[in-house]
Amino acid sequence: MSEKIITLNTPEYCDICRRRIETGERCRMIRDDFLPFIKFFEHLRCPAEAPSKPAAYPGRTQQSCFCHP
Repeated sequence: MSEKIITLNTPEYCDICRRRIETGERCRMIRDDFLPFIKFFEHLRCPAEAPSKPAAYPGRTQQSCFCHP
């Protein structure tokens, strides 16, 4: 698969979050090398992407969990 950052000429839908990517907005287009007519579009910063690390909860330690007495 090859990917390219493009500016859209027509509106498309993000294949991750299913939200609309507007005309003139930059996005990532991913094309299958074996079937070039299959294309996927993604926001550059998709709102549906999860953070890479879980959020830290201050004041909570592993010992305070009921499973670790």
